[in-house]
Amino acid sequence: MTNLPALTKREFTANFYSPMAYVISTFYLLFAGLSFYVLLRDQRDANAMRSLLTFFGFIHTIFIPMVTMRLISEERKSGTLEMLVTAPVSDTEIAISKFLGATLFIALMVAPTILYSWVLQRIGGRPDYGMIKASYIGLMLLSMAYVAIGLFISSLTANQIVSAILTFVVLFTLFFLMGFLTSAVDTLPFGKTIPWADVLSYVYFGVHLQSFGKGLVDSRDVVYFLSIVVLGIFATIKSLESRRWR
Repeated sequence: MTNLPALTKREFTANFYSPMAYVISTFYLLFAGLSFYVLLRDQRDANAMRSLLTFFGFIHTIFIPMVTMRLISEERKSGTLEMLVTAPVSDTEIAISKFLGATLFIALMVAPTILYSWVLQRIGGRPDYGMIKASYIGLMLLSMAYVAIGLFISSLTANQIVSAILTFVVLFTLFFLMGFLTSAVDTLPFGKTIPWADVLSYVYFGVHLQSFGKGLVDSRDVVYFLSIVVLGIFATIKSLESRRWR
């Protein structure tokens, strides 16, 4: 892992060499600001930030695929991936550095929204800073899981658009569609032999985000999101290793 810091720095700074990163960040902050403004019309208490950060979990299903689509797909298409995998760095270092680079970029993109709690206080609101801190922890854990999934999908194709679309479909399913299925478990087949309610509730990302919105950092939810991260990175490593076998 001696090359990991240098590789992570390379991946993080690479975001700023492309105008796409600035476009994504600008539209993200505009969308976040507009969402905050709309929420303020109805709520000026702690629920405003909780509602906003929960909504961020959904809009990240749109913006994070735009960040992860280039991580490996771009290098596959340009041919630099072959140079990278033949360099004196391990596939583990490549996968982890790309994950960390994308995660740091997303954290930087989210950071300005911390000012919203200050704005809420300045206009006479009553922000609950304990709940806000827990919600940001949940949002970042969710985003890390998103990045790990997007990283793996990016390793499967050389087409960035395909990577982004597939990542969005998977994230949308885990964050939204699973919630819909959870409320319709009675219509699913084999209902008497398979505990669909328990299975879908465990897989559903939204359930694991709820406790953070209440100001609770539940170790079970932390472990769940970190498990998704580990699984995504592990699958990416195996995908990179498969190129050495061809």
